[in-house]
Amino acid sequence: MKRFVSNYKKWLGYLLFALILTVALLYFRFPSDALRDYVEATAGRANPRLVLSVDRVELRFPIGLKFVETEVALKDMPDRVILRADSLLLKPQLWSLLRGESKYCFDCLAYKGKVSGSVYINKNRTRRFIDTKIELRNIRIGDYAYLSHLIGRHAEGTLGGTVSYRGQYNLLRDGSGEANLRLSHGRVELLQPFLTFESIDFNEMEIEMALKKQEINLTRLELKGKQLHGTLSGTITLKEEFAKSSLDLKGTIEPFAGFFKSTEGIRGTVALFTKRLKKGTFSFVVHGTLGEPRIEFT
Repeated sequence: MKRFVSNYKKWLGYLLFALILTVALLYFRFPSDALRDYVEATAGRANPRLVLSVDRVELRFPIGLKFVETEVALKDMPDRVILRADSLLLKPQLWSLLRGESKYCFDCLAYKGKVSGSVYINKNRTRRFIDTKIELRNIRIGDYAYLSHLIGRHAEGTLGGTVSYRGQYNLLRDGSGEANLRLSHGRVELLQPFLTFESIDFNEMEIEMALKKQEINLTRLELKGKQLHGTLSGTITLKEEFAKSSLDLKGTIEPFAGFFKSTEGIRGTVALFTKRLKKGTFSFVVHGTLGEPRIEFT
């Protein structure tokens, strides 16, 4: 080995110098504007209904690209931003490149939290499939304006958990996936006032659900708050217009002492609910749609 280094010392020096020079040129002469325009144009062709805008693109070593101030918006309504990220670091997996595959790892800073994970893209002549795994940490959903539009009500809290999805890129409803989420120190606005409540405050909400054949199976939603403890489960049949997705859910509410103290002045209504209490809880079902849910107490 020493003889090899000695014999080719000069050429190894040239190779190292060329490598350093190449890296320096890539860093200082990196075509950020050209690459940004190419990425935005490619994204527009992939999904004509959306518009991608990037402030700038930076090179990250050893192999990676950092997209700064990135937004994805609806083309027909550019003021409706689906996603806004402070930064997005995208790194291809080296082994996948050698096999000719498209598999990437990413780290995204958005809504005062972090989103990280991996995505695998498999393309054939007519379809594009994706397989992704995502981890969410400390996402402030109150800053995510598009969520309020999507569910038809305002929500706040800090979101964490994991999400996985497999399916076609342009037919998300037809794919399959799972989600395990935890929302802490939050508040959800009610579409219609319930007793004296226009919103529900909670300390913690845990959600477990799965997507298959255009249907979300909500296996568990558990809400823990100072005034009540609630559970919800059932199915959500997805429609192309998300707000029109149909609901078939059932749940229970266990009110605490603070719940009844906050409803003073409507004692008749409280008395009615007190009669419905069974072992400290009362049950309800939810039908209708996400945009117009109908709640019935059983």
